[in-house]
Amino acid sequence: MKNEINSNKHGQALGTKGHATRKRLLDAAERLLAIKSPVELTAVAIAKEAKTSSATFYMYFDDVQDILFALSLVAGAEVVSAIQKLDSSSRTGSAEERATELVTVFNKVWSKHRHVLRYRNMESDRRDDTFDKLRIEAYERELGILVKWIQGEEGAETGVSYGDCYALASVLHASLERLASVDPVIVRKGVGMKRLVAAQARIIAQVITDSPSWGRLPIGKA
Repeated sequence: MKNEINSNKHGQALGTKGHATRKRLLDAAERLLAIKSPVELTAVAIAKEAKTSSATFYMYFDDVQDILFALSLVAGAEVVSAIQKLDSSSRTGSAEERATELVTVFNKVWSKHRHVLRYRNMESDRRDDTFDKLRIEAYERELGILVKWIQGEEGAETGVSYGDCYALASVLHASLERLASVDPVIVRKGVGMKRLVAAQARIIAQVITDSPSWGRLPIGKA
């Protein structure tokens, strides 16, 4: 998931000013995506929001789809980075406390990039190969952390097979992402964010601590 860009569409190296202009366009596109449908976005509108020209836009991006892909790349990398940073930090407290940290960090990044990440997933669901590959690359890294937590620090320490760990992690991740994508206003009208985070954390913690006693997943059984 490399997202470092060092040249524009003309092959010219990006200096400090070029990087700043490109980021200004990315930020403008993300702001507009939060209030407009993706089909309503145009290069002209994005350039205007960034206080530059459409000619400048095309120096950095091929079209609107290209800038939305660039945004998706950055957003996905931030999710992965945040989870990896949490995973590598000092591990103290109970499984539920660690799980609460995970849910909180995940939701924080998703809250920052919700509209971009929802767009990435929508394009992936529509079978766009570029967005699908981007999504899968992010998922593999995100799931890897959950698999490691379920397996135990030394790998397979719990006695749960890798396949079962991956399946359990996939279900947990799907729940994390689906709930993180929901508009916070809707969540507040329901049970509230604090209770929802606590519920997610408890379920994750239970899988981590109790899955060794559950036995193998009953594949093929009714």
